[in-house]
Amino acid sequence: MTVLEQRIMNHLIEELQNSASSFLDSIKSSYPHLTAYDLRLCTYLKANMSTKEIATLLNITPDSVKKAKHRLRKKLEMMPFDSFSEKFWN
Repeated sequence: MTVLEQRIMNHLIEELQNSASSFLDSIKSSYPHLTAYDLRLCTYLKANMSTKEIATLLNITPDSVKKAKHRLRKKLEMMPFDSFSEKFWN
């Protein structure tokens, strides 16, 4: 990723997190045990980003994102087949 691409990506992430602040406040109040990493993952999932896109943003492998999503489902007491979009964004 070039420097320009990184700056654009950082700007988009910042805008996304700012626009999702009320969403994050809601998640934090419902699940106070979530970490900052979990909340960032929730923000990316709310933006309907793919596993590959999230992996690129976090500079990790897609398998690591899948594992993080699995852990997040456990923390949110979701079943493996439950959708994040159904859980939060209806």
